[in-house]
Amino acid sequence: MIFFRYLTITLLLNFIFIEAYCQSNLSTHSPITIESTVLDTIKLEKKYVTIDVLWLNDTIRVSVSRQGEKTDTLFYKQPKKQSYFASKGYFFTSEANIQNCFSYALEKYFENSETYSQNIFRETTNVDGVSLEKILKNYFKRISEFSTNLRKNLRKPVPNDVLLAFVDNMGEVIHAVYYRDEIFYTKNGKAFQPDTFKSLNKFLQKNYGDTKQIIVYKIDDDRVKGVCTTSSSESL
Repeated sequence: MIFFRYLTITLLLNFIFIEAYCQSNLSTHSPITIESTVLDTIKLEKKYVTIDVLWLNDTIRVSVSRQGEKTDTLFYKQPKKQSYFASKGYFFTSEANIQNCFSYALEKYFENSETYSQNIFRETTNVDGVSLEKILKNYFKRISEFSTNLRKNLRKPVPNDVLLAFVDNMGEVIHAVYYRDEIFYTKNGKAFQPDTFKSLNKFLQKNYGDTKQIIVYKIDDDRVKGVCTTSSSESL
């Protein structure tokens, strides 16, 4: 019984994560696909499994829903766009949505990118704060930051296509949102549906009043493409 349970988890993880670094044709304008390699299973729970994943050059920790193994047609949720999952006729149930704000903000960032795509940040994955900060530190760059003490700061224009990290007085990232075309995209925890807002000031007052600083990030093209170029050369 134990053998078959772990076999099921192994098959599920192999289905979700294709073992690769980056797949791209760097000599053309085709998107660079940042993919993920499962390294180890850390914790096995009833509804999810926590795993260590190699993402570019770093190990991040991700929780993956196990509810996708169910086939209750009453809760089928058709993906918004054709994907590897849809092409296999495999759809996750609404119960599988364990995504937190970190995973959602990253998903929206790459969803709107013309340069990159990815296969890990989605409604069935939850990313912890340590992993998010590792991703932002190593593969994104700060383009601006401002204190929330002065409310006028919250009315300043925000650059397009950026990820905003909300930082508390302990220096920890407590929330993340994606911004594009005057709209902020947020998910306030795995129990909530994704949402949008336009006023940063009102959103903070209502939801994250303990935010002391907001840091604005954009992906570091030189760093990411450098990793992809290196990994592509090593695979030849």
